[in-house]
Amino acid sequence: MIAAVAVQAGQSRPATALTKAKLRYVAEGHTPQPSPHNFHLPDITEFGDTRFLPLHSVRPVAPLDELTTSSSNVSLRAHGFTAIRRPTALHAPPHCSLSFRDPELLKQHVIPDTELALKQLTGCTTVVTEALLLRCALWSATDSLAAHGSAGDKASELKTGFPQFIGFDPISGGGSPASKIHLDYSPDGARMHIRSYKHSGGPRWALYSTWRPLKTVRRDPLAVLDYTTFKEDDYVPAAVPTPSLGREGVCETHPAECYLARYSKQHKWYWIDNQIPEECLVLRFFDSDEERAGSIAAGGVLHSSAELEGNDDAEPRESLEIRSLCIW
Repeated sequence: MIAAVAVQAGQSRPATALTKAKLRYVAEGHTPQPSPHNFHLPDITEFGDTRFLPLHSVRPVAPLDELTTSSSNVSLRAHGFTAIRRPTALHAPPHCSLSFRDPELLKQHVIPDTELALKQLTGCTTVVTEALLLRCALWSATDSLAAHGSAGDKASELKTGFPQFIGFDPISGGGSPASKIHLDYSPDGARMHIRSYKHSGGPRWALYSTWRPLKTVRRDPLAVLDYTTFKEDDYVPAAVPTPSLGREGVCETHPAECYLARYSKQHKWYWIDNQIPEECLVLRFFDSDEERAGSIAAGGVLHSSAELEGNDDAEPRESLEIRSLCIW
């Protein structure tokens, strides 16, 4: 009954009325130049192909143990992402959205629950939580993440420890929405990333992102591209300056290869309309099994924050992303 009420509360539009949103691609023939700032994709001017495209809702959002019986469900295996209803202890009193900005509470409640959910969802035997990324600011060309791990940054245990807490600095604040279509790691970028701090430890490994809002999303929702609707030619490789943190005594930056995208009329975008904090999107960034099978981008999915028309006066989106390594 609780799940049914949540679905009704989140569905404010008829199923046949598709919302359109602004999404930014790299223009045909253009080679984007990398940003000089840590954790930043190329400048927004490098994304010259702007489209208003329909977003398909993945509702109803089912609890994890009901995914197989949900007829409208999108799956990690088939689509490269899925949506689950997953409340945590921090969603109940005396906690509130501010509790998700407390690293100790996240370590105590949210990280263990996310690791358990990924084991249940993927069948992996081990989950390593790499990083937590907080976004709570309006979009800006250069946000607080640029200073994370930079030479002039006074490193704290949150930044040099493991997992990393990115965007949790009480002075510089959280990051802003990433309003450029991207996949955080190309296959080469994924391997370089994981080898920088840990060997896989198993015959199969994969990288996932678990994304949830801290409040109901009114602007800049996360949109995800169906893995089956894009082709190899749609990808554009790019470099993102990434600090090599999480290792004692290491303070350097390396270029991590990601993928951007060119437009294709075959692309099909999904979202959770009016997504609430109890609802998560789980995205696959890389899967070594998918790579061995010859899958495009090793099964990783493109995604972006999407700009909705008429929502410029809404309060900033607040979201928490947990990045994980899964090992079989």
